[in-house]
Amino acid sequence: MMNEYIFRDLKTKKEKNELTDFLRHQTTAEYGGNQIFDGTRSHIMHNPEELSEFIYFLKNYEQKKKRKIKSYLEIGYSSGKVNTILNKFFNFEHITAVDNFMSDISSTDLLANLRRKNLTLVCRNSDKEKTSEIVKKFQPYDLIFIDGSHEYNDAKNDLNNFYKMLSDFGVLAVHDIHSRDYPGVNKAWKEFKQKKNFRFKEISHKKYFFNCGMGLAAKKF
Repeated sequence: MMNEYIFRDLKTKKEKNELTDFLRHQTTAEYGGNQIFDGTRSHIMHNPEELSEFIYFLKNYEQKKKRKIKSYLEIGYSSGKVNTILNKFFNFEHITAVDNFMSDISSTDLLANLRRKNLTLVCRNSDKEKTSEIVKKFQPYDLIFIDGSHEYNDAKNDLNNFYKMLSDFGVLAVHDIHSRDYPGVNKAWKEFKQKKNFRFKEISHKKYFFNCGMGLAAKKF
């Protein structure tokens, strides 16, 4: 039946929990999933509960604001699996994604996740002037997701450079704010939280081998 399709509107907490269970099959045990790492790097590097809660928050945010999230900027595309999951729920009118593809990824996964999207993929470092020139052409963005380099200076630069491209309705998200392996992201996020023109929210489930955590910032009206 159509109403059993996992990529639906997430109107209830029951649907959110069903999505969490689905996402457990997309990642390894270290992130709270049901897979053993097999070397292909085709899994998502997200905590399933955090990712489902993030999507649930965004769907409710759309309903509250009575506006659709149409334009999406992603810093750190990787193989594009999370990009596809988000696009399944929001059917973005346009996606801009940035990645230098220095990390190991599954080429098969990458090819699959380039399809059926209105996608502009920028294959450069996020701090390059040419990158900003391209990304600015498609602003403003209703959703910006920062999950690129996890070094402090890079995370700080991404936050400070790209938040300015948010729409008035926009939400900025930062991944790995509680990662033990990348404390620089947490430091950059804490500094960003000093801004007065945003409302902030954190999503965190610290019970698996890898802690992730997601920080959200929405513009005040």
